[in-house]
Amino acid sequence: MKARLVLLALPLVSASALSAQSSSCIDQIRVPAVGQWAEYQAVFKQQEPYTMRYAVVGGESRGGKALKWVELRMTGNKKDGDMVTQMLVPGSAAELGDIQEVVMKHGDKPAMKIDGRMLMMMREQMKKQSFLTDLCKDVTLVGGETVEVPAGKFKTQHFRSAKYGSDSWVSSKVPFSMIKTVGTDHELTLVGHGDGAESSITEEPKSMGGH
Repeated sequence: MKARLVLLALPLVSASALSAQSSSCIDQIRVPAVGQWAEYQAVFKQQEPYTMRYAVVGGESRGGKALKWVELRMTGNKKDGDMVTQMLVPGSAAELGDIQEVVMKHGDKPAMKIDGRMLMMMREQMKKQSFLTDLCKDVTLVGGETVEVPAGKFKTQHFRSAKYGSDSWVSSKVPFSMIKTVGTDHELTLVGHGDGAESSITEEPKSMGGH
């Protein structure tokens, strides 16, 4: 479960590199507008490549706070199968611990809504983990570079994280900002982006219980 949460937060973290020199960079990481999406070819731990699509598939207001549904859709993953994870979160990465809902669908199985005690545990996990704030630190700017990927050619800022042994190329012109990121056990490359994203889950999710 923790790995899925980190994957969902990954493009938001990459966006932090855009303001890595700012002491309040975590507060500047924003979720893209509803409908925006970015799709990547992903390779983790030298396994077979598969597709990951990050998208904002909806928005709603609760308690006077604007929230967005952020979706991670993984397809072609031979090890774990096709998966969709959706999180209803505030628009700032600094508030990702305030998850309102989580829905998951694995392959052809029914979509499940995580609620009750399990949702409370996930909130605490997101609040406590230092993954986001860590990547706002220990990141150095290598310089401006033009990078060509399957989605096209982009003017980017190249950042390096000694802490995580990774290099990232980011651009504010693309939803979720990430153009490419390469590390010791992963590589994500942008293959497309755009507007008009809709939810990959069309059924009414069942509750997992745990009240």
